Amino acid sequence: MGTKRACCGLLGILVLLVSFSVMAAEPEITYDVAERDGFRELIVTTPLGNYLFSEDGGALKSVLLTFAPYGSNVQELVYGTTTDATTFARRYTADAEFPFDLTGEGTDGSYTLGDPEWTESGGLIVTFTGDLAGYTVVKRFTLEPDALYSLDLAIEVTPKAEAPADVAMTVQKYIPQERGRELSYLFDGEPSPALLASGSYFTFDGLGLLDNDVVFFLIPDEGTSVEPFSEATPSGSLRFGVKLPALGGTSSYRFTLYGGRRRFLLMEEVGIEVLDEPGVGARAMVVVIRFLNILYRATGNYGWAIILFTLMTRIILFPLMRKQYHSIAKTQRIQPKLKRIQERYKDDRQLMQQKTLEIYKKEGVNPMGGCLPMLIQLPIIFIIWRAMLYASEQIHLSPGFLWIPDLSVYDPYFILVILTTLIMLVQQRFMSPMSTGDAKGIQKYMGYFFPLMMGVLLWRFPAGLWLYYLLTTAAQVGQQAFVNWEMARSEGGAAAATLDLDVDLDEEILEDDGDEGPATGG
Repeated sequence: MGTKRACCGLLGILVLLVSFSVMAAEPEITYDVAERDGFRELIVTTPLGNYLFSEDGGALKSVLLTFAPYGSNVQELVYGTTTDATTFARRYTADAEFPFDLTGEGTDGSYTLGDPEWTESGGLIVTFTGDLAGYTVVKRFTLEPDALYSLDLAIEVTPKAEAPADVAMTVQKYIPQERGRELSYLFDGEPSPALLASGSYFTFDGLGLLDNDVVFFLIPDEGTSVEPFSEATPSGSLRFGVKLPALGGTSSYRFTLYGGRRRFLLMEEVGIEVLDEPGVGARAMVVVIRFLNILYRATGNYGWAIILFTLMTRIILFPLMRKQYHSIAKTQRIQPKLKRIQERYKDDRQLMQQKTLEIYKKEGVNPMGGCLPMLIQLPIIFIIWRAMLYASEQIHLSPGFLWIPDLSVYDPYFILVILTTLIMLVQQRFMSPMSTGDAKGIQKYMGYFFPLMMGVLLWRFPAGLWLYYLLTTAAQVGQQAFVNWEMARSEGGAAAATLDLDVDLDEEILEDDGDEGPATGG
């Protein structure tokens, strides 16, 4: 009865843990309205960024990437804007020109910020109505809480005159000589570093700035026909954007803006993945992320997705690594024999090495066999590590896991770090027991130094990575213990095996003494 109650209790705890791990607040959008220099501003905060919209031109004056995955920094994407990441205070350069500002004849006038509207999905619609000299303009920006660095823009332009001219909409401006940043276009689905002449391509698919870390790119929606432009400014910078042909009556244009980290899968969401060229390692990482996303959709939580992924990889790798575990176990079994050889031939290094190699050969032990599991594991760990960082945005927007609100950042209580370090120490005991013989003092403990250093140096690693490494290390310890039990059972017990080795060694030493005489120092 007591056992049954205990099992029910454990099952109940497991159910609670599973329920708790998928219960989390949905990503939210918040906003504030302020006034600056006579213009109202709307500051919108999403889970990944902070945006500032202004009545001054009905423009987007700031895109601050507030979510900074491990190894990256908070970053402002709008040229001419400097943002304090702590206070969100903004400063603008004198020649600043902002995204989505309209230029050209008849575009002088004022914009009015409408009341923000909520969508059914929790998104926010920001509307500006412009009463310009030659046009009436309506701009609608839509931001969704689960969007990965993207927002939608719809523009309606109605001319006041019968013979309208084209309107130009600025996307950004930048200094062409700025190192590491480049202007790129998409024509017919292919990237181009230069602006192509009108008529030399079928479709224009977007333009924007890229560097090694971030992307600011405008993509016309299907059915929106616009032409790109770029022109020098008096300050020596380059202004670029799109021309909005006004054909009479009301013209509508729809765009998607991607302003975020340079990530292949995130850019794929908006159709500009062709701008990124992942290498072989990155492609393997993308495969891992896709598989993790499949597991996430099946479980509803990245924590459980990581657990399932770890179990699958350990099961797949176990047949390959089982032989190496046997080698490690055999190495442990022959330690007494090696110790006696070291004692017997301590004054004759050459003979000691010869006898040691003979023991390895006779027992079928590869002295380097224990290194192979780590060599196999290291590239997998590296790919997982990179994948966790690469998928930080998706993980950040997903529910928390157990006591960890966000697996994309470090464990707030460092429980995973402590548990992993302890299990690594146990693993060290199983796989590489303290050496004997000549090893003295701190040499005996060097193998235990690495787990402690890893815990100290990497304590701020993403919790998802620590969860994976904890499960991997625990699985390795369990698999090694199973192999040890398997070998002990097949050989009649570890104690009997050790005794046989000692008897064999005594026989060899006697034979040695009979054939060669007393060994030096014996």
